[in-house]
Amino acid sequence: MGGYLPSIADGLAQTLPDGAVGRKVHLELSWKQMAQRLFSARVFPAHASALVLCMAFVGCSGKPRESRPERRVEMFPAAEKSEPAAAPAEPVEPLAASDTKPDIKPDSKDVAIVLDSGEDAVSLVDLREYKEISKFHIGKEPHHLMATPDDRFLIVANAVSNNLVFLDPHSGEIQRRIANISDPYQIGFSPDRKWFVTVSLRLDRVDIYKADDFSLVKRLVVKKAPSHLIFDAASANVFVTLQDSNEIAAIRLSDQTLLWKMPVGKTPAGIRMTPDDKHLLVGIMGSNYVEVVDWRTRKTVKKVVTAEGAHNFLPRGDGKNVFVSNRVAGKVCELDENSLTVNRCFDVPGGPDCMEVTKDGTELWVTSRWVKKVHVVDIATGKMKKIIPVGRSPHGVYFFGHAARS
Repeated sequence: MGGYLPSIADGLAQTLPDGAVGRKVHLELSWKQMAQRLFSARVFPAHASALVLCMAFVGCSGKPRESRPERRVEMFPAAEKSEPAAAPAEPVEPLAASDTKPDIKPDSKDVAIVLDSGEDAVSLVDLREYKEISKFHIGKEPHHLMATPDDRFLIVANAVSNNLVFLDPHSGEIQRRIANISDPYQIGFSPDRKWFVTVSLRLDRVDIYKADDFSLVKRLVVKKAPSHLIFDAASANVFVTLQDSNEIAAIRLSDQTLLWKMPVGKTPAGIRMTPDDKHLLVGIMGSNYVEVVDWRTRKTVKKVVTAEGAHNFLPRGDGKNVFVSNRVAGKVCELDENSLTVNRCFDVPGGPDCMEVTKDGTELWVTSRWVKKVHVVDIATGKMKKIIPVGRSPHGVYFFGHAARS
């Protein structure tokens, strides 16, 4: 039976919402639901019956990767509430001997930094040779990363380790750690650099910290499965997608108040603000489109069809176009943010997710969650240029020499 499990797990992953891989899936789905998803998606049909038998007779218990709190089914959910601010996060931990590295010289060769969320590791990839040159343990379930506003560090958020790890953005070498950041699945700094916000997908929370010292200001219960976030230009509000309730939520940062929720399509994932600050773009992973929302009137104004599993966004860097990854279809589409129309789509197999564009605008690097690969696409032609093997379930990707974030 053990030989079937990796294939079954990979197949089931193709049917699950973002962040579900690595969780105890039986807490989210019944045995019948999992079997139905496998059969209906025609994913590894030869192994689906083995999965059902395994769960029925032995529970597929095995040795779990993590011990995680179970998500209870609430017959009568309580009203949403916020928790008062807890004690500030622990001060930055001193570097352990194994973390201490020499100063990075300005002429050091930059690398691509890839989060292997299924291996709790980081892969460092040579940008010129297109190959993995190093791998190291980073923490439990690293999913997303982002540079600090001053570009001095690259922050890796370890969702299960409950910490942030600061890397040198050029070399990927560990510089320091901050503990007691609870379940940071996705992270973001407000444009005014005052707030640092994390969303806790498995705990149904949004945590708001002071950006200067990472002390917790307020913890909000926001159901269900908060996933991705984005700010408005004025840093007045943060907007969060809620994968399991098919909604987006708006939180006012000045007093950390949940302002509103509104329904959107099935399983919303990535979210982006258009450059004119007028519309939210929401990747509807449970369908095939990007939902365009006027956040001031709380109305959907358009649904832009891309491809199945519309998931995440990355600006091309030209101030006009944004790339949209579509996990299920295995495609990346280019969307014009002025006309809100699709320019083109091209193939990127294996569950395309996070992306990065080279500074010269010639290459798009895409992590493919289901096949342990990073795909490098020639942007001009939309053709595959290189395929780079990395670790299991690659998620976030970054390199210092990237295109503008607009």
